[in-house]
Amino acid sequence: MADFTTDELVSRTQAFQAHLAEQGVDFAILNQNSDLYYYAGSVQPLYLIIPSQGEPFALARKAISRIQEESPHVVLEPFADTKELMDILTRHGMVSPKRVGYTLDTTAYATVTRFQKLLGGPEIYDLSREIRFLRMVKSEAEISILAEAGDIISQVPDVIKSAFEPGMSEMELSAALECYFRISGHTAVIRCRREGIEVGGNGVLSSGLNSLAGTKFDGVCAGAGTSPATPYGASFAPIPKNMPVIIDYGLNIRGYHIDQTRMFCWGEPPSEVTHAYDAMVNIEETLIGMMNPGAVCEELYTTALQMAAEAGYADIFMGSGSEQVRFVGHGVGLELDEPPYLAPKMMDRLQSGMVIAVEPKVSMPEYGIVGPEDTVVVESNGPRLLTRCPVEFIIVE
Repeated sequence: MADFTTDELVSRTQAFQAHLAEQGVDFAILNQNSDLYYYAGSVQPLYLIIPSQGEPFALARKAISRIQEESPHVVLEPFADTKELMDILTRHGMVSPKRVGYTLDTTAYATVTRFQKLLGGPEIYDLSREIRFLRMVKSEAEISILAEAGDIISQVPDVIKSAFEPGMSEMELSAALECYFRISGHTAVIRCRREGIEVGGNGVLSSGLNSLAGTKFDGVCAGAGTSPATPYGASFAPIPKNMPVIIDYGLNIRGYHIDQTRMFCWGEPPSEVTHAYDAMVNIEETLIGMMNPGAVCEELYTTALQMAAEAGYADIFMGSGSEQVRFVGHGVGLELDEPPYLAPKMMDRLQSGMVIAVEPKVSMPEYGIVGPEDTVVVESNGPRLLTRCPVEFIIVE
């Protein structure tokens, strides 16, 4: 059964078409799975062509019957070779356009050059930023899926307490958690937009200093991973006693991501760790309390910086040195890393329907990354937590 009505999918497309018209773009050629799913309700088409005016259509070589079933509102044009593709474009009046839009952050150079040759070399317009900002505000149907994911990920403390055994490795405990996620409906795919970024498993289960491993991922922590070839997520190192373990996981239910971090310890964590964690929880609670429609993203970030400095963590807030990142929250949805961002120079105002993960953390040189993360939906009467499990440190003796 489809998660979205035809009316909702058509409404999304119409909003996109209006944006294309405003930018003077004749049509857009989409091929990234998140974008395909958002407008077509299926990731199976090779390309989705959306004109600024007129009827969109999908291009495909395979999965024809599946596309027809999953995207009955979209005209489907199967093709086998370049000649057939050109005939389709000609029939839809798309020869010699002036400006064509692509998502240049995800579309291969070879794909762009192929279409440019077929279309007579029109001006290229990059839609990479706009296409993500156009879906910042989630519909009731999208929020319903995210709430379902929130219910599942909220069971993390119970799963950890049940699965942990002394002597376990990060990988063993991570595998127990990932097993729970999979049988609960996780798709086993975490979609990130940034080039070259992959997510190991569902996220990061990393103990102590392993959580400080450097990474090109624009986040506070990615874990040590199992080798330089896969440097994300859990390692095979045993979980030490009395050291913090960060459990930072994304969960993808029917294409939509939720994000949550909780802290775990075998035995009592050091007092310095619990003091830092309590300070981060305080920052998170303050930011969430500010997340009303009209709040400015940059102002939430500035508040977090001020509170971290007042607590004595200015130099290690959201990482340290070259690993420090300049945000304290990010949107989630079809991708784990969506706008809006709680970051400097982000003057966007929060709107009802935005879904944002808030994650104040510190990078403690003797203990690792410490802090919570929760996903919140902004509503007209105030913020609502989608990740609702207790924020307290998970401790197993």
